[in-house]
Amino acid sequence: MSKTFFWQAVRLVVMVLAVAGIIYALEFMHGGIAVWFWVALLGIGFFGLLVSFRAARRRSVRQQSFGARRRRKSCRGATHE
Repeated sequence: MSKTFFWQAVRLVVMVLAVAGIIYALEFMHGGIAVWFWVALLGIGFFGLLVSFRAARRRSVRQQSFGARRRRKSCRGATHE
């Protein structure tokens, strides 16, 4: 399990807990600060998840393009010999 996948899973769990916290705060608490705390936590979790997914996607695209370049170079070298 990669480090990026681990942090994506952690952020996803935090977002689920934040949604549960928003529902709880709206249902049982009459103070507005509790609701905004959970909303902020959900927003931070969503932003972090988005950033980590984009970073993982960028890394996989970079690895694929590097592998394709490497194969092209090795194929060119084999045909000239």
